[in-house]
Amino acid sequence: MRSLRHVLAAGLLAAGMAVLPAGQAAAEAPSPAAGAGLSAQELRVLGYQLLEAGDIPAAESVAGALLARDPRDNAALMLRAQTRLARGDGDGARADGRKVYRLAESRNARFGAALFVANALVEDGYNSLGQLWLRRAAQAAPDGESRALVARDYDHVRSRNPWLWNFTLRVAPSNNVNDGSSEASYDNPGIPWLDPEIEIDGAQKALSGVETVLGFAATYRLPPGPTTMTALEFRAQQSIVTLSDEAKALAPGLRGADYNSATVEAGLTRRIRPEGGVWTYALGVWAGHDWAGGASLSNSLRLEAQADRPFGATMAGMAALSVERQWRLDSAVRSADVLAVTLGFQKRLANRDRLQLTLGGRLTESDSPGLRYNAVNARLSWDKARPIAGIGLGAALTVEARDYPDSPFDPVDGRQDTRIALDVSLQHEDIQFYGFSPTLDLRASRNHSDVGLYSSRDLGLTLGFRSSF
Repeated sequence: MRSLRHVLAAGLLAAGMAVLPAGQAAAEAPSPAAGAGLSAQELRVLGYQLLEAGDIPAAESVAGALLARDPRDNAALMLRAQTRLARGDGDGARADGRKVYRLAESRNARFGAALFVANALVEDGYNSLGQLWLRRAAQAAPDGESRALVARDYDHVRSRNPWLWNFTLRVAPSNNVNDGSSEASYDNPGIPWLDPEIEIDGAQKALSGVETVLGFAATYRLPPGPTTMTALEFRAQQSIVTLSDEAKALAPGLRGADYNSATVEAGLTRRIRPEGGVWTYALGVWAGHDWAGGASLSNSLRLEAQADRPFGATMAGMAALSVERQWRLDSAVRSADVLAVTLGFQKRLANRDRLQLTLGGRLTESDSPGLRYNAVNARLSWDKARPIAGIGLGAALTVEARDYPDSPFDPVDGRQDTRIALDVSLQHEDIQFYGFSPTLDLRASRNHSDVGLYSSRDLGLTLGFRSSF
């Protein structure tokens, strides 16, 4: 952040000296008494010369004289802000900087004021508020070079801030917001008093609509040890579903709120990198609670373990294990134990694009026959290193096979599902709003099941924002 202060001070001093007659800019700073009878512009130049010379009391006196003439003099306010900061009055300096930001009419002035306030906040240990003001600086930045400066300093502040924050906003129109069936009917699972072919209607059918997701996550990193880092984490997410008129006609009486969902999780994580070792280990314990349709659905407890290591300069691998217990609150018989194993490989190509392959398996045990299943999955993703015409690009293909051996819909052979999903992600990095760029994610997915009730298709897009730094 020291670079911000230097850049800002240099810019203000240069602006003041630019109006001096040739040869005067290089002269020694005059005394404050020499300011008698000077115009406001000449006093501003005098004040910044005194500031550059290190005569803080005299520079502050000049700033006071200017503000007595005009309390809305931005240059004088910024001069006083810098003198206050130099003598340790961070609160007063920030108050002046914020006032300059509010009064400024030019982008350059707002940019400089926001940088100054961010620097003053970070110097006093207010890292999170400093990051907020850096985003304001990014919004006011006059050019790409200025935005790059903000991004570099934002990364620096984030690295020293024990708090990490993440906010999510997504709006996703979809033709299947309820994960319903795309089939018209399915075969009778052997119940004699039912028809051999059972019609799928109402809430069982795929319903179109819009899903809005709001998310928040906070991480507090405890002081690190020589080989360890420990963090407290919290996550919350709310999903709000709005059904289309067509969906309401297919399922009269059904509301989008019936498909709303929410989750909160709190966890403790620890990363360990033994001295001289190539492996990094991570351990975590998470407790969570879920809601569905406005009612409490389940509590959960999850233990996680992961190991990562690089293989040369361009390749890395990981292995992860997760064990989770879910206690269902709507029906105890639907409680479940979940064991998941994941292997991953990442490769950076010669053009710096990134390929990642993930292989996984999952075992779910429950007293409810319909919830017991085994699954294997694979995911191949690609992320473009450099934007194309200002647009960041990524894509992923996911395939998963599930086996429900005790499915009541087929007591003899069980039920088998094959899920395929293709995701394409676009981020317009040339468009920024307070350091966030708009994103567009396209998703096409298909679940083929030998029980038609569970066969589905989903085609949707998601509009959102993602941080550019």
